[in-house]
Amino acid sequence: MLRNRVLAWHRELRNVHRRLEKALEDALRAIRSGERAQALKPELLDFCYTFCSVLGGHHRSEDSDFFPALLRQMPELEPTITRLRHEHEVLARLLADFQLSLDDPRTTPQRLFQQINDIKAVMKAHFGYEEGSLNRALRGFDAPRSDRDRMFGDV
Repeated sequence: MLRNRVLAWHRELRNVHRRLEKALEDALRAIRSGERAQALKPELLDFCYTFCSVLGGHHRSEDSDFFPALLRQMPELEPTITRLRHEHEVLARLLADFQLSLDDPRTTPQRLFQQINDIKAVMKAHFGYEEGSLNRALRGFDAPRSDRDRMFGDV
């Protein structure tokens, strides 16, 4: 019973990451059309702002709830968690810059496309490292499934 519950944490983390990756791909496809950020459809702008908010919220939840819970049970993960928190800061800066570009009517779709590609590259590397480095730890992680949204954010 416990084994199934613990393995669910790893699946949950992976599923959250896949949903975020899909959302980013949807944004990339949508930005390929249009001449300037100002001309982007309101739905696309809303989608991009929502994506930034959800990814940021996911990382804030990990930093405030998930990582401390892991460290209480497995303090040896400190170097891994430190690296993951640093990567969260890098992604937060990229997301903030992207949002500024969305707000600037002079921003070209090419610039937005480049920024999304930058976010995608960092996000993919981060997700890969996080999943790979925490896989074994999550097999021993003991927390109720009801903590999922608090620890991973509402993704």
